[in-house]
Amino acid sequence: MQQHSDAALRALGFDPSDPASVAARRSEILAMEEHAAAMIAGGTALQLRAHAAAYDFAHALDVADGCAESAMHVRSIADEVALVVKVTSGVAQGQLALASKTQDDFPALVVALDENVATPAQVHKLVEVGFKVNHDDPAEQAERRALFVDVMLERIRQEPLPPRALQKAAERVAEELTGESIDQRHARARRQRRTSVEDLGDGMSILRVTTDSFVAHAIHDRVRKQARAIIKARPKPGAALHGGDEAEDGTGVPGAGSAFGAAADNAHATAKTAETAEELDERSLNEVMSDVVADMLLTSDPMGNSAAAGIQANVQLSIPITTALTETPRAGQAPALLEGMTPMPIEDAKRLAATAPAFIRVLTHPITGAVQAVDSYKPTAAMRAFLHARDVHCRFIGCRQPAVACELDHTEDYQYGGKTAIWNLSDFCKNHHIVKHHTAWKVRQLGGGILEWTTPSGKTYISRPEPHGVIFRPTEELHWPNEQCRSRDFPRPTRPERATRLEDEPPAPPQGSKRPPF
Repeated sequence: MQQHSDAALRALGFDPSDPASVAARRSEILAMEEHAAAMIAGGTALQLRAHAAAYDFAHALDVADGCAESAMHVRSIADEVALVVKVTSGVAQGQLALASKTQDDFPALVVALDENVATPAQVHKLVEVGFKVNHDDPAEQAERRALFVDVMLERIRQEPLPPRALQKAAERVAEELTGESIDQRHARARRQRRTSVEDLGDGMSILRVTTDSFVAHAIHDRVRKQARAIIKARPKPGAALHGGDEAEDGTGVPGAGSAFGAAADNAHATAKTAETAEELDERSLNEVMSDVVADMLLTSDPMGNSAAAGIQANVQLSIPITTALTETPRAGQAPALLEGMTPMPIEDAKRLAATAPAFIRVLTHPITGAVQAVDSYKPTAAMRAFLHARDVHCRFIGCRQPAVACELDHTEDYQYGGKTAIWNLSDFCKNHHIVKHHTAWKVRQLGGGILEWTTPSGKTYISRPEPHGVIFRPTEELHWPNEQCRSRDFPRPTRPERATRLEDEPPAPPQGSKRPPF
């Protein structure tokens, strides 16, 4: 263990043996981080405005000279900007055009950067997803995009989501606001299916396959199961083998995951045979998954190891009952969700549901969308099913590891009298489960699946369950039960006022009501 001299300790700025000194130094460091983040956000907003001004200035000159299509003035100023910001001319031209479009269509996001409400990475993701909110009427499109920004900025204020998690949440909101159905967009996107290879160096490459999301998730699920079966079946030496259950996100082994070289069939088979003969199989889970994919593609026979035979893929698919009963998909309806987070084409979801051996019914609050109960007509661990449906993913702030790959945690430890009950359980991935138990992070249940996290420095963050279904926003167009709805279509989205939070309590069933027949 490293030893520090008295002079070295003074240079660190705190005394490790003094809790007050440690807390003060921690607060000082976090204050520095907050100040730096605010400066970066403000600088990014300033650069975005500068880029937009450069593009608008040059485009006006192009229009005046009648050369808008060739955009010579835009190219010219992009070349100068490229020298200032040290990027290529093509990249600079794209940045200028994107900045102008962002400022025109999402001005509130630029203000959010200025006020350090959102980080540059968060704004980038929101702009990327926000462009999916389309409508034939320009005024309607502008209104819906403004609503999208309002909803997502409120979400950011509630929970500091990292960019990837924010993108997942934003895609669900955009799906409900866009005037173009996901089936239409999916049909267009499928025409971009392709494969590509990126060389990483050191004799390694990444093979990328762009395909349907459902197919990709199913392939990954099946390969993971086959790899685990192969690891479980291999001979065990006296000492424990390495990495039998490493992280599945590719972080356990640098360069692992879907990377493999483009070897010829015979060379690949010879190398594997030599490896088996000379040493024990100590490949990690990621390495085995990569090799299974290579075997499938090179030999079309992944069953060389009998332990992987017969393994099928499983993917979680959620379909709102109102969507399932709709004959023709339309924009704005609640989407079918892959793994509880990713919208997918409704017709594909219906086709897959038609062959499902069983269903789990999820009952949600009609206003908030919060999960109220789960039951099943086949034997199941009901509490686990409920929590998977409610939590969707790991409940640590910003983590989106799917709940089906998480561990159930007792908020109040079982060994200290905590109950094994819904109100005392939540899903955590293995990493954050360890963080919760072995660091100064604290969490408590606030009811309705809402968790309050407290950082080691004393800050609190709220984690709310993912809502299911459409965004319900009362408008003056709705007057039930006194008046009949004038249209079967979902009411046009309007800019929300700050709504009063509703308690996550299920509505009381009518007297004599029977259980639905599904």
